[in-house]
Amino acid sequence: MGSRRAGEIALSHVGSGTVTEVEAETEHGRTVWSVKIRKNGTRYDVHVDRASGEITRSRTKTDDDHGDADDDSGRHGRHGRHHD
Repeated sequence: MGSRRAGEIALSHVGSGTVTEVEAETEHGRTVWSVKIRKNGTRYDVHVDRASGEITRSRTKTDDDHGDADDDSGRHGRHGRHHD
């Protein structure tokens, strides 16, 4: 799957917004697209499995938030807090 399709999947997951970045990454040995979306002052980081199109992680961060908030909406549940 390409980066454009990953962006579409991530936008569908979030509901709407603007894709600001799509980057290929490897997370826990799994290749994913990291899709960054902005919507109403909130930033979303959605990871989409490059082979299956499955959402593997979804995090949100508001402009006034100093930490990441994990969203437990991925099929495999929460992966814990991630600090970049």
